[in-house]
Amino acid sequence: MPAPSVPVPPTPAATGSALPPAALPAVLDIPAIGVHTRLLDLGLASDGSLEVPGKPLQAGWFHGSPAPGSPGPAVILGHVDSYATGPAVFYRLGAMKPRQQIRVTRADGSVAVFTVDAVRSYEKRAFPTLDVYGNTPDPQLRLITCSDWNTRTRAYDGNTVVYAHLAG
Repeated sequence: MPAPSVPVPPTPAATGSALPPAALPAVLDIPAIGVHTRLLDLGLASDGSLEVPGKPLQAGWFHGSPAPGSPGPAVILGHVDSYATGPAVFYRLGAMKPRQQIRVTRADGSVAVFTVDAVRSYEKRAFPTLDVYGNTPDPQLRLITCSDWNTRTRAYDGNTVVYAHLAG
């Protein structure tokens, strides 16, 4: 399937926080949907869009977003499916429910545990960039995948976004 397009987040503003930076994310676990994946490091593609993971069965952290556990929305992307694998790492992302947990193990061995607040689907042409990527005063997480396969255009028309906050 073609690489999905994901809207590019705005450049984050300084939070004014004196907190030390969180360790880089290494592993994502979502028990409710059976996800366990090492995280790839993602940046921007040559056209300026968010880079998507090169491996359908692995998710990736966008290093232009805060590290999970730092103030602001950490962004993790994953494929919903692919020609090579069929269902991919975030195939069941849209089935997540509020209050379910997401765990991000970081390179220093610490674990940031997030609680799901909402799962939303958006048309790509009406993607709420600021709602998804906009600064937040507390540590949050956004998981993003494609949705709404269009058989006529052979492309995805939407994105599913999971919103979560740092637990505890």
